[in-house]
Amino acid sequence: MPNTLGDTGEKQAIEALIQLFDPEGKFRLGDDCAIIDMGTEYLLVTTDMVNQETHVPEGTGGRLLGWYAAAINLSDIASMGGFPLGMLFAMGLPKALDTEYLADISKGMKDCCEQNGAKVLGGDLKENPTISISGTAIGLVGKNEIMLRNGARPGDKVFLTGRLGNQLAWYESPDAHNLEPLLKITPRLKEGQSLAQSGVVTSCIDLSDGLSTSLHHLAKASNVGFEVETESISFISGLSDADKEKCLHLGGEFELLFTAGPRAASVLGNMVSGTQISVIGEVVDGPEITIIKNGQRSVLEDRGYEHFR
Repeated sequence: MPNTLGDTGEKQAIEALIQLFDPEGKFRLGDDCAIIDMGTEYLLVTTDMVNQETHVPEGTGGRLLGWYAAAINLSDIASMGGFPLGMLFAMGLPKALDTEYLADISKGMKDCCEQNGAKVLGGDLKENPTISISGTAIGLVGKNEIMLRNGARPGDKVFLTGRLGNQLAWYESPDAHNLEPLLKITPRLKEGQSLAQSGVVTSCIDLSDGLSTSLHHLAKASNVGFEVETESISFISGLSDADKEKCLHLGGEFELLFTAGPRAASVLGNMVSGTQISVIGEVVDGPEITIIKNGQRSVLEDRGYEHFR
């Protein structure tokens, strides 16, 4: 009896596709962006999709939706240290959709791209029962600056930009009149570029799928383990211990999680001004990912969001 996607889940399906399309790893399809050799630089290419049923709360304005569709793709460019060049958007839309709403979506895309140094380069428009937007972002990064997932080494420190909890705060108290904390995300492009230029980062990923899942991605790519301390993670104020536990697995934060040598903290503090960077743990030998809370150690399971499950 054939398996369904509900049986395999998103991660296993993606692994099978990577083996089919890039068995030798030439294009880095397991990273946040695919890479194409351009001589002294890599062309970065990434795509991500927004679907009305899984990503868009009721009442979301078109401008905010367009911003979100662009920003989640630009976050992938950021995690590899790239400079964005432009974006394309393929949109499936209901025929009953108000044309003003489409105009607002387009303005949101344009605003996000322009504020982050990119251009909207076109795309496609088709009829669909619900709103579905697929964005494709392209960028450039120097070969000696690119940040991948597979360079973490035992003894490296684990770093995280920003604070966790903004997504959870909205989910705990949904406010249909203020969706910006949920969708008006800021791609960490300047931070990613500074980190790439510092030359001290050994691996990097964004937190689109949550901290626990991102740590598991880095661990698998680098063949290492991690020890992470809950007390070292920066959260927004007012969260309970139970809330902080949820934040370890909730996606949509789009911060950068990265590793660097043990002496890198002072260098990074000077490179990324205005952005909080926390040392949250250390890279260790072996595949296990351990979370330390109040001196107690336990295994940090991969419990981030997974489509089809």
